[in-house]
Amino acid sequence: MMTKGRFHTALHKGALALLSALLLAAGSTPSRAAPPASGGFSLCFVGDVSFAGRRLPASPAAAAGQDNPLAAFAALFAAADLAVANAEGLMTSERPPAYGESRLDIGAAPRWAGVFAAAHVDVVGLANNHSWDGGAAGVLENRGNLAATGVALIGAGATAEEAEAPYVIERDGRCVAVLPATLKSNRRPEGGAAVAYYAGEAGLDRLTGRVRALRERGCFVAVSLHLGREGVTAAPRSVVAAARRLVDAGAGLVVGHHPHVLQGVEWRGDAAIAYSLGNFVFTNRTPLKRQTGVLAVRLSGDDPPRLLEVALVPAIIRVPGFAPTPATPREAGAIAEALTTASRPFKTRVALDPDGRIRFTSTATRD
Repeated sequence: MMTKGRFHTALHKGALALLSALLLAAGSTPSRAAPPASGGFSLCFVGDVSFAGRRLPASPAAAAGQDNPLAAFAALFAAADLAVANAEGLMTSERPPAYGESRLDIGAAPRWAGVFAAAHVDVVGLANNHSWDGGAAGVLENRGNLAATGVALIGAGATAEEAEAPYVIERDGRCVAVLPATLKSNRRPEGGAAVAYYAGEAGLDRLTGRVRALRERGCFVAVSLHLGREGVTAAPRSVVAAARRLVDAGAGLVVGHHPHVLQGVEWRGDAAIAYSLGNFVFTNRTPLKRQTGVLAVRLSGDDPPRLLEVALVPAIIRVPGFAPTPATPREAGAIAEALTTASRPFKTRVALDPDGRIRFTSTATRD
């Protein structure tokens, strides 16, 4: 396993072009036909994280310790080559006036920004329907507060180039790219900042083009995608169609968030779609919205890497406290049963294994 932090790079356009040239050059040598490398990649993804309505930690140091709601999974994140979370809601000094009395106020104080890095989360995604809640000023302050903690960021920035840039890890000429995208926004985008927001059919066309370009450069592409309908366990047909388009364009993995509940997993050829990871830290009391987990993904050491395994480490958001903790065997069984039902339309086999992980395999013939 590579040392975390040493090989992780958020690539802007120029750096990505350089990586592309290196990968293409490597492709012309006999080494490309060599046996698969022994070292692969391990990735972790979690769904929506919001610190709204929580008791503030006494200090930033406290947020890194017992008061860190991600603490129960910090060791799992640390062991992975890459751990990715979706931060929903702004962490800014002032409450955006646009909220008014709205129930959509899921913002939190800047102090919470340090929670991710302290729990060994490598990348925080900012592309979601709440990105523009505070306007351009909110986008920039939220990003700045998180950047100050040392965590890498995708999905929002000062420019479209910065906001839409993938996060790439590279080792021995093999690369894995995490591409941020939201197809949802509560407010109309404005000037002065940018979010990886792909609106309508034209936006989806543009997103598939970005996936295709990364794949052509030799990367395994994982799309962190904010879309869907809240509170429903069956992915709508429009969502299924959009995710499949991304896979057909070259994505090896699509990880969905926004519905606030777990949804099914589909294998499409050698790629997988996790339609929704639900909440991970959220002040929801509904039992269904407190079922969660960490999506643990294993890739091969091939060039380009191949998807070998998709599993969920099941968890429950506990009340009070609203922090995820490992599921008990009974709770894990209930989560596995729910995912079996949600994944059945996709011909996916769901099994709760003795190690406590819920694994997803295809019962259909792979193309």
